[in-house]
Amino acid sequence: MESDEKLADVLSEFARTMLTDFPIQRIVDRLVARIVEVMPVSGAGVTLISPDGGPHYIAASDGKAMEFEQLQSELGEGPCMDVYTSGAPVCVADIGEETRFPKFTAEALKAGLVAVFAFPLRHGESQLGALDLYRNIPGPLEPAALKSAQTLADVAAAYLLNAKARSDLEASLNRSQKAALHDPLTGLPNRVLLFEFLDQALRRAGRSGKVTTILFCDLDRFKRINDAFGHQVGDELLVGVSERLTALMRPSDILARLAGDEFVILFDSLNGFSEAKLIAERIVRSFDIPFPLSVGPVEVAASVGIAIGGATTVASGDLINDADWAMYRAKEKGGAHWFFNDASKSFTFEEETFSNSLLTASKSEAVTTQPSAHTVTIHRPRRSWLLRHLQTLKQTWHSTGDCRIPECGERAMHFPPSIFCKAHTR
Repeated sequence: MESDEKLADVLSEFARTMLTDFPIQRIVDRLVARIVEVMPVSGAGVTLISPDGGPHYIAASDGKAMEFEQLQSELGEGPCMDVYTSGAPVCVADIGEETRFPKFTAEALKAGLVAVFAFPLRHGESQLGALDLYRNIPGPLEPAALKSAQTLADVAAAYLLNAKARSDLEASLNRSQKAALHDPLTGLPNRVLLFEFLDQALRRAGRSGKVTTILFCDLDRFKRINDAFGHQVGDELLVGVSERLTALMRPSDILARLAGDEFVILFDSLNGFSEAKLIAERIVRSFDIPFPLSVGPVEVAASVGIAIGGATTVASGDLINDADWAMYRAKEKGGAHWFFNDASKSFTFEEETFSNSLLTASKSEAVTTQPSAHTVTIHRPRRSWLLRHLQTLKQTWHSTGDCRIPECGERAMHFPPSIFCKAHTR
């Protein structure tokens, strides 16, 4: 009667763990310890067996039980293997008289084993492994004890299956989260994750007074490589660029792929512009070495824009846009250059006023972008884009009346004349 109550306590205890997220090792270790308390045995162990990986113990009540579990795993022979194959319990009341497992029997006798009883961890029509019970005295287990042991084995199997399902779900969620926050081609953080890191860096900068530095790296004339060799080679190049840039970074630096051939590097521990300049120069020089691709060595250069934010920088987008603008200034030098955006000195009051007026005027009217004259997309111009092309825009409008600005030779932005006139007269 007392043993029945102890068994009921164990079953109740482990039924409650099914609803928890306790680590599987902790639960199974507790299970084998409790089995020794309620069963007439000196030790207990749980061994899992996979068709391709062989047996491996996962829990034991004490050092001796662990030795016996390891012994079966190493030899690939023993009661647990027979249970896994047959699906039926194996009872060895006296190991000295056992002949089915000669290698295991010989070693187990040397280690002091007297009797062993193994019960299948059932999973439908197959088995996960075995629950092994060890005794230091010979003799069989009573029928009631055998029945209780199989019940405990079924409890262990149910928990293992539940824990595996939970682990698989957790792994699936982690993979989904990683996919949502990382670029599928390069494995680098994407725009979403970059902005999370940047927000955190700016908050730290606000508390510590340190600076946050952004390097915006864009490949020069990347479209020509895609046109000449195809997008598969273009993807190879982007992976090669990500690996080369990663090799230049410190463990604390964040490298992200923003979009297309745009890469952004976040630093929150640089000592100001002088250190950022050295890194930008190193990045530009690193592109002097051709990239070994499937079509052979491919040469490409990169332009780098630098922007630095401090305690007063509150918007991640502003810092990215500043670095983006600086990168285009570097391209205006012919590419393979870097440029530092000192926001306080970049534009005159007249330029700032005119670009803000142009943005305000564009809110009520459409602005058209024509990529390679194949498609037409309507969107609003970014302030950084307007500032970047401000002089060209004004010169073009005054000389020809055509409000068209080429962008990198690949896209053109068209402003309806009414928008430009509104801004010009404000």
